[in-house]
Amino acid sequence: MWWRPETHTFHFPCGECTITLEDMQLQLRLPVDGYAVTGSAQSTDWRAVCYKLLGAIPDYINRSRIEIGWRKKKSLG
Repeated sequence: MWWRPETHTFHFPCGECTITLEDMQLQLRLPVDGYAVTGSAQSTDWRAVCYKLLGAIPDYINRSRIEIGWRKKKSLG
């Protein structure tokens, strides 16, 4: 398996596949209804931004970055 950046797909011996919005919803347990999150944002309160967009506040926020696995860790805890 390898990633083909020109088509944004994974290449397997049996063919190609891509990640869908539904895949992201299931893996990250994020809502996919509502407004899209695009562009850049400036904030002095990233905890409030995370709560508004994700419905939860990560334990650790590094400036405007959060770990991708934080939702999974929350659901296991």
